[in-house]
Amino acid sequence: MVIGLKRKERRGRLILEIQIGKSVRRFEWTIEPRYWRNPIIAFLIWASLPLILWSAGYYSILSTLVFANVLSIIAVAYSLRVIGTGRLDFGPTFFVAMGGYVAALFSKWYGLSPWETFFLSFLIGMVLGALLSPIVVISKGIYYTLITFILPFVLYEITYWRSDIFGAETGIPGVPPLLPIINPVMAELSYFYFSVAIVILYTFIVDKILRSKYGLMMGVLNEDEEIANMYGINTNLIKVIIFIVTSGMISVAGWFLAHYYMSFTGVLYLSPEFLTLTLMAAVLGGKGAVYGAVIGSYFVVGLREFTRMWLGGYSTIVFYASVLMLLLVLPEGLWGLYRKRRYREYVPTIKVRRKT
Repeated sequence: MVIGLKRKERRGRLILEIQIGKSVRRFEWTIEPRYWRNPIIAFLIWASLPLILWSAGYYSILSTLVFANVLSIIAVAYSLRVIGTGRLDFGPTFFVAMGGYVAALFSKWYGLSPWETFFLSFLIGMVLGALLSPIVVISKGIYYTLITFILPFVLYEITYWRSDIFGAETGIPGVPPLLPIINPVMAELSYFYFSVAIVILYTFIVDKILRSKYGLMMGVLNEDEEIANMYGINTNLIKVIIFIVTSGMISVAGWFLAHYYMSFTGVLYLSPEFLTLTLMAAVLGGKGAVYGAVIGSYFVVGLREFTRMWLGGYSTIVFYASVLMLLLVLPEGLWGLYRKRRYREYVPTIKVRRKT
């Protein structure tokens, strides 16, 4: 066996070639500042935001930032699902609730730690995704959208039917905290940075997927599924895998919520309001823009809190009217303001009938 390592520098890239036997693996890293300067600046602002609010005495806003991170987790995973399936999905809240219920019930019944319930929530989310994945293949257009729209409401009714298990409106109390920190301010800061780490991990993974050859295949799938099949792309396999993986990713958000609040009331996250927040965060951030999903989540949560604080009873009307106006004015979303050039978007459409 021959093992060799070569290092090259080429036009702002650091290239490492590792040869093991006859196979050669190549790894590239961008070293030009113009590629990584803006992300580092954005991350520093993001990381310093809660510290600035803390020093200014705005302790209550820390929980709002944590909720924005949770919404970002869902929005990033949801963006990958929309891109990978080429379908408009209205069912992410179903997996949020399932992840939370798994974490809460297994903690209460069997005394499992948060880290044990993490793997269970992710695993059961993927299993449910695998059981439901045939709908991605057999249903198209408005039929798929309606099926995914109905799923959260079915679980909503089940929580009231078996309120002895799911708690209905009272929820499931007694969930152990994820971070057993006594000081409430330090706990909020710790939860913020922990949730930020999950968001960064998600965005990194999704970004790498979209930049790979599989991302190119998903782009062709979004453009025209029939053409993708003609080019030999197994679109059904891609859609099923993405649906399963993103089901587990979204379930993690429910797991975090259960251990963050130390109780879980699933009906709150199965409501149309929470579904609307998720969809607005993903779409307003930029359709198919993974980093835009994070920006959209913060913007939506921040705008909702601002209108609640200053407009009272008119907050709901002003909030939704403002978001609808921005959706019309910014067709490329908030991320399009950062991108100076127009780029290809992943915009799945609902086809009611085939064109003749």
